[in-house]
Amino acid sequence: MSRSSATTPGWLRSTAINLIVLVAGILVASLILEGLLRWHNPFQVRIKGNRIVLLTNTQVHINNDIIPTLDPSITITRNSLGFRGPNPPPDFESYLTIFTVGGSTTQCFFQSDDKTWTARLGNNLERSFRNVWINNAGLDGHSTYGHLVLLEDIIRPLHPKVVLFLVGANDVARDPDAEFDSENVKGTISFQSPTAFVKSLSAYSEVAALIANSYRSLNAYKHGLRHSYLDLTKEPYIDVPVDEQKRYVEHNSGHYLQLFQDRLQRIIEVSRTNNIDPVLITQPLLAGDGIDDVTHVDLARVTTSPGHNGKMYWDLLEAYNDVTRRVGREQNVQVIDLARKLPKTSRYFYDFIHYTNEGGQAVADIVYRNVCGPLQQKFASHSAGSCPE
Repeated sequence: MSRSSATTPGWLRSTAINLIVLVAGILVASLILEGLLRWHNPFQVRIKGNRIVLLTNTQVHINNDIIPTLDPSITITRNSLGFRGPNPPPDFESYLTIFTVGGSTTQCFFQSDDKTWTARLGNNLERSFRNVWINNAGLDGHSTYGHLVLLEDIIRPLHPKVVLFLVGANDVARDPDAEFDSENVKGTISFQSPTAFVKSLSAYSEVAALIANSYRSLNAYKHGLRHSYLDLTKEPYIDVPVDEQKRYVEHNSGHYLQLFQDRLQRIIEVSRTNNIDPVLITQPLLAGDGIDDVTHVDLARVTTSPGHNGKMYWDLLEAYNDVTRRVGREQNVQVIDLARKLPKTSRYFYDFIHYTNEGGQAVADIVYRNVCGPLQQKFASHSAGSCPE
């Protein structure tokens, strides 16, 4: 037997032992770090409810040289609640207190603090009301599953007077264990991908949350804005047979619509039980029927994803918007039909669904015109001026 063959088993054993020691060392170090961060976390402070965890008192600066319809320098601030907007006033009960809840089209992460539609809505409301306090509780990627947990865990105990729910986009074919919801909502640990694993674990672990937040901050610092700018003139047209379009909508709605309806009804129930006035808002989209007034692109035929065009995307989202409209009628809840009221123009969208600065102002103006009158009827003591016609 040669010397090399004789020593091979010893080398394998040594390598295996070293790997075991390394893994054990990483595990022990992670546990120690987890304990230290739970005792005192100098990097981030998080609200920890029964099921939801939010990063608080942070500020992120992003350089934007990609999307011309957004600010070149973007500031995103989270207050003591983990939301965007001013901290709660000491005499919270004496204010007309409002939260906006939704996904990325409410959070508006890539708009500066003063450019989101929530902040601009607050400015508008101050023309007609005294002592207005409004916070943006949008969370990127959250569906009505996440909205309900947020409502029950964080918003309900604060007893605000009004919550505006912009819903639909993230509920399309959405199951309750979705990757985006899981970053803030405690649920099952996902092994679908490394990103999904870290996100789902971050609701439980300070170490995982620190890794996720550090990764986002590093990307923002190194690469600036991560969203893409949609140039409609460079997107090809695609014509899809009508029966194929119908199958696409049916496949991605079906039982999901009933689940979406159930969650909306539960959101309304929880709100009313806690003396919160809920308002539902339908989700607008650039894609759909019509011609863009800037580029003259046909928004029905333009490709939105491989094999799909604007009409398919719009018809699918409208199936969910129709549920929102119906639930509002049946439950006697105000519905602001933003999906139909916001014009389809690339002046208002920098991709198919997210708003430009001009679009954010347009959204705020539409919501203001529709909500002002009902708010003055319900909260007459806060009225300080007329509402827009």
